[in-house]
Amino acid sequence: MTRLSSRFAVLAASLGLATTVLTCALPSFAAHDAPGAAPAVAPAAPAQGRPARDAYDGPPLLLGNGKQFRLGGYGGIGGAYTRLMGQHSGLVSFEAAFLLDHRLSLGAVGYAFTRTPSGPDAADGSQRQFGAGYGGVAVRYSVFSGLPVYGTFGLVLGAGAVNLHRDNGWDDEADWDDGFDEDDPSFKAGRFDPFLFVQPEIALNANATRWLRFGATLGYRFTNGVGRFGLDESDLNGVVVGGSIQVGWF
Repeated sequence: MTRLSSRFAVLAASLGLATTVLTCALPSFAAHDAPGAAPAVAPAAPAQGRPARDAYDGPPLLLGNGKQFRLGGYGGIGGAYTRLMGQHSGLVSFEAAFLLDHRLSLGAVGYAFTRTPSGPDAADGSQRQFGAGYGGVAVRYSVFSGLPVYGTFGLVLGAGAVNLHRDNGWDDEADWDDGFDEDDPSFKAGRFDPFLFVQPEIALNANATRWLRFGATLGYRFTNGVGRFGLDESDLNGVVVGGSIQVGWF
């Protein structure tokens, strides 16, 4: 009888242990294997922070759309073909400008003609020649596209002067004071004939690097106020075709 009681006690303990194991395991199996059961969802990743909105909330702007301008600048040298007093001539230019938002440039530019045409003889019969140059403010705006070469529209305006001086034997205007005679009646009104000009331009530019740019330019020079030494505006007006190399931060 004692031996039978022991066997019943062992059997009861075994059944209790099996019941406990099944009770713990069934919910897990039901979650994974039950038809139509929803799959387990991984915890959502934390949302990334959104970029801060532009603080500007005023009326629409003509330039920049409320964004901060990027400021750059450059200096450049150029050469061009033009005409001076009915003759072919070279034209050398020097320019320095600020560049706003990679597009709008505001600067100053100067031009010098390489040819010095012959002028009327002096009162004593000595030969004379003309020299001329001009310069002013340059405003340019670039229009970008998907191509590596982009267009730029520009306007240069300012003042210049024609100088009549004695021919020193060199075809340049290195020294406009050589041989000046204060008593020459032809110089009583002054040695220079000043004029105003405006020069619209279009250009194709290409940025070789962030600091080096090449350009090709086509423009036309309109002058006003030329009237001394037997000259008029048609002697100074003319097409300008050339190129430039610019160094700066574009």
